[in-house]
Amino acid sequence: MSVSSRMLTEQLQLVKKSPSHWELILNRPDKYNAITGDMYDGITQVLNEAAQDPDLVLLSVTGRGKFYSSGTDLSDPAKAFTSTGDDIEGAIEQGKIRLKNFIESFINFPKILISFVNGPAVGISVTTLGLFDGVYASSASTFVLPFTRTALSAEGCSSYVFPSLMGALQAKEILLFDRKLTAQEAQQRGLVTQVIQERSLLDGKALIQKWYIDKLKEVNEEELNTLKRRWIEVMSESFIINNLTNHFSFVMSCMKRLAFVRIVGQLSSCFYHL
Repeated sequence: MSVSSRMLTEQLQLVKKSPSHWELILNRPDKYNAITGDMYDGITQVLNEAAQDPDLVLLSVTGRGKFYSSGTDLSDPAKAFTSTGDDIEGAIEQGKIRLKNFIESFINFPKILISFVNGPAVGISVTTLGLFDGVYASSASTFVLPFTRTALSAEGCSSYVFPSLMGALQAKEILLFDRKLTAQEAQQRGLVTQVIQERSLLDGKALIQKWYIDKLKEVNEEELNTLKRRWIEVMSESFIINNLTNHFSFVMSCMKRLAFVRIVGQLSSCFYHL
């Protein structure tokens, strides 16, 4: 099995482990994998490309280094979303469109989407976890949404998804009061699927691959059983139709013979009276 890798930007790496499994790596460890504007576009591009690939089954996302991601790069908030320059209103609108496209690429993603949270996660790297199919976190991971400290508001559909996952009160504690969760707490609240010991994270990745393979085999078996039942139904229908056709042919043959006998009888009667 060949593995191909390409750098989408200096800060984003796509590894195609197999035709059915791609891994997207946030590759900015010196900046705690803070997400730049180019990275937003790159992630959106990968999800949209992966969604259209007929061979892909699973896309996994992780971070390089000790952090999963520190969220949006706020060293220059305008550049995080746009390079419009001095047009602040235009920059804000362009930033909204970029973020909308980014979030919708998660919402619309039709394949299995898994996150391997290898360390602390902040901001949008946390809110988008609610849009994944599975979240497997290192025991060293933490999760925080500093919306109050940064005077920002919820994004990534977290104002809807988080209350659905963990209940309104526990969601408010995270969304409104900057409560930092440990990996175990995040699992208890439904944000994390499984906590994995930090040194066992690679083993955890292997477990996930086994999980989706087992799931696919289960689905395949179910589909085959359904298909088998359908084949039986179709064959039964064909059997009935064939038998009816044969029976109809036999009846028609008998009727023709009977009609012939009657005609012969009538002709014999005519000859008798001559």
